Amino acid sequence: MTCTEKIKRKIKSLDYNKTISFSTLKTKEVSIDTTRKVLHRLHDDGFITIVDRGCFKREKQFNELLFVYGSLKKGFDNHSLLGKSAKRLGKAHTVKKFGMYEDTFGNYPYLLDAPLKKINGELYQITRAELLKKIDEFEGVPEYYQREKIEVKSHHGVQRAFVYIQKTAEIPADQEALKEWSNNTDYKVKKLYKHLDTMINN
Repeated sequence: MTCTEKIKRKIKSLDYNKTISFSTLKTKEVSIDTTRKVLHRLHDDGFITIVDRGCFKREKQFNELLFVYGSLKKGFDNHSLLGKSAKRLGKAHTVKKFGMYEDTFGNYPYLLDAPLKKINGELYQITRAELLKKIDEFEGVPEYYQREKIEVKSHHGVQRAFVYIQKTAEIPADQEALKEWSNNTDYKVKKLYKHLDTMINN
């Protein structure tokens, strides 16, 4: 049995939401330093919550899937918001068709509930409820986006995952619907110049 398995087994015997000292889990076989490292990993996994220096609470397991299609994708501007509590499960696409468009300067895409194209993106496993709330705030829920569950397909098969959908925007007349969004700096500069040119000529 590994150190992590031993510590998890001890934690499972504890009550939920009760503040426990790290030292409670100390044994002859596992040092306090190793215990501390394991507990920080279990915090990232959503198994416990570290509430203070040297203390934690056992959590009821949180497990949801999130489909991302824009700046939260790996290698994009806001990917770091997902943190260690989000596990990348790989590439995926929507089963249902949507309309995906960009803001004026190409800084981010948004989905509309319009049956146009299946959308390519990435699938993540979220193990902490506060991370989902943090992303809700970032996306501007409920003022700008709605978080809904849809079916997505990956190498794991078809699963239901949360996705952020724009409910108030209309289909832009000057754009083609996208299947996949890429954050290309040169492309964004061209869009900016095009927008400025349109404003000047109008």
